[in-house]
Amino acid sequence: MTETSLLGLRTVTSSAHRGTGQPVKMPVRAPHSTRRIWQGLGTIAIAASLVGGCVNTKYRTGAPAQSFVAADEPRAAEIGRDIIAQGGKAGDAATAMAMAMAVTLPSRVGMTGGGVCVVFDAAKKETRTLDFLPRPAGAGGGALPGFLRGVYALQASTGAMRWEQAVVPAEQLARSTPVSRALARDLADSASRLSADPEARRVFLPTGAPLAEGAALSQPELAATLSQVRRSGIAAMYGGPLGGAVAQTAAIDPAAVRGFQPRWTGTAAIPLGIVSMHFAQLPETNNGNALTAAWNAAAGLPSDQRAARVAQALGATGSGASAPGAGLVVIDHEENGVACSFTMGAPFGNGRMVPGTGLLAARGVDGAGFGAPGLLTNAIVGRTQFAGAASAAGNDGPAAASAALLTAALPAALDKEPGAAIRVSRAATGPGRATFVTCQTSMESGWKECQIAADPRAHALGILVETER
Repeated sequence: MTETSLLGLRTVTSSAHRGTGQPVKMPVRAPHSTRRIWQGLGTIAIAASLVGGCVNTKYRTGAPAQSFVAADEPRAAEIGRDIIAQGGKAGDAATAMAMAMAVTLPSRVGMTGGGVCVVFDAAKKETRTLDFLPRPAGAGGGALPGFLRGVYALQASTGAMRWEQAVVPAEQLARSTPVSRALARDLADSASRLSADPEARRVFLPTGAPLAEGAALSQPELAATLSQVRRSGIAAMYGGPLGGAVAQTAAIDPAAVRGFQPRWTGTAAIPLGIVSMHFAQLPETNNGNALTAAWNAAAGLPSDQRAARVAQALGATGSGASAPGAGLVVIDHEENGVACSFTMGAPFGNGRMVPGTGLLAARGVDGAGFGAPGLLTNAIVGRTQFAGAASAAGNDGPAAASAALLTAALPAALDKEPGAAIRVSRAATGPGRATFVTCQTSMESGWKECQIAADPRAHALGILVETER
């Protein structure tokens, strides 16, 4: 466990790389009192990789403002912490983290790929889905690059910083950054595919063997591409030669790239009294009706069994391949929440680099089986109470992520004990992996009990961020 100070910020982090321990409770004085129920969401600084760490602290009214970030790649979580420290909001942090993951975890996240987010605006008390899937757009399975337009829309609607502030950290990382445990694992699994492409081999297998954890990953072409994106904005992809190069490599129509637009839609929600659990709603599925029907049919069962029934009804127990994904979550001090899942459609996309760009070409997907973001929100007082992003490994079934998110979220929402969700998420077996933040507040005592957790197989990092009010 370590404690650091940056830009007047105090952060407490723990991870599998630095120690062991058990998840603990963080009492936090709640700023509002409206109803006698357990509610609210924030977190402790527990990073989950293979093990966790711990910290005990009490906060009272007037204490520093708290925000929470977690991601399936440690450096991205640290970037989110820094953005919050600089005055950013949830949308700013999530955008910067996503851009960072396109550098540090290109096996699962990239500018030629895409994803889906669930977003809660605490001021408007509104929860929406942001859909920017990398849908197939050609006979060869090439993907429409939805990522940049998606994260740009995310920041524009829920952020407060300039676009370039969200891109600079990723650009710096692209020049050189250590290979994380998550990326090293994916490189080892996909070495044979990457070795078939000369540019991918040069970047990821410079000696003929895949880069190991801790080795320096240098991506100068990607740094130059990010510099272009920082200076020109998303027009670099959707109106310039970069988009044309991606279209040519992916064998898709350049006009389709230029015309891509993300979609804001409603959510698939389960009402739970004065709070609601929101999942991403996509046009290819009818998951809203399926969720409600499965939930009602399992009434009376303990929450973990009820969650398992819902997951089964959604096909989560099915076998077969799914695209691997990665996720992130943010809850800022204003109670805005963002949960996102990303994919390249296959490990490292189609395994081929777009010449001269440092970008791997993605493979198209037509559904969100790779990941399942979700938020538990209170629209009465404007509060995010749970933010989770589950991901599929790629070999654990087409609805693995949905199963992981449900079994993490619903016990936390219903059992009034965040530790229950922590224990479920750390199961050694079961489909999918879940990274999440969960908190419950006693409106009688005003104390807030918070935790961050991630599945031990995800090699993720979570951080509690404290800034001056």
